[in-house]
Amino acid sequence: MQANQTNIPIKGSVKEISEVIGLFDDMWVGKELSFTLKSEYPIQEIELEGYLSEQFPEGNNITLKVGKETKQISSPGNQKFNCSILVNLAAYQKTKIEVVSEKVFNPKQQGLGDDQRNLGFILVNFNIKRGKTAGEYLLEGKNLENKGEFEAAMNCYEKAISLNPKFYWSYYKLGEFLVKQGKYQEAIPHYRQAVKLNPNSALFISNLEEAVAQNREREQATNYQKKALRFKSSVPPYQKVQAKICS
Repeated sequence: MQANQTNIPIKGSVKEISEVIGLFDDMWVGKELSFTLKSEYPIQEIELEGYLSEQFPEGNNITLKVGKETKQISSPGNQKFNCSILVNLAAYQKTKIEVVSEKVFNPKQQGLGDDQRNLGFILVNFNIKRGKTAGEYLLEGKNLENKGEFEAAMNCYEKAISLNPKFYWSYYKLGEFLVKQGKYQEAIPHYRQAVKLNPNSALFISNLEEAVAQNREREQATNYQKKALRFKSSVPPYQKVQAKICS
């Protein structure tokens, strides 16, 4: 086993896959293959492609593990197989990837040469499909907002926050979006979180203060309306009062 990035067929540029360690020296995999992956971008799917030789006439079971996610596939012999797992891995998050072969064969024991290793399958490649960054979700949210697709835009802002909870611009942009909808009370917690993460931003502080002021004005207006309604309900209708005077 070597820490050599070129010994494993991983689809993706060096920029996308910044670190791969713990690789086997050849394409034949024993009972278990394990390595650690770290990407400069979020990862949304990892797909394993392999080939099961004719030495497995009854087929074989292959298990792919990515972090805590696990998926198993049964493949006939003399056939190519693939197995994929949808994930939500943040950028620069180190993730352990394992592949386990239930059955193995020993070439020497089967009279196929002097290789005494217990072999499982031929690794074809790993497809690493990257997801969007928090910044890309913010840009998409802004474009959707400009098109009037407000629900989809809010979903993008929320995804940006879940993807990178320490990125203060995501909270600020969501707060700004809610203010435009007149939802000051809902915007305030997001503005506060943006200020908490970046307390030196005059922009964040001023927008938070404005949202709080607007929310208080709305509360005062609501209270005034409630008082006005209570007052009207306590006054007798005009016609009844007029009837009493006429009598």
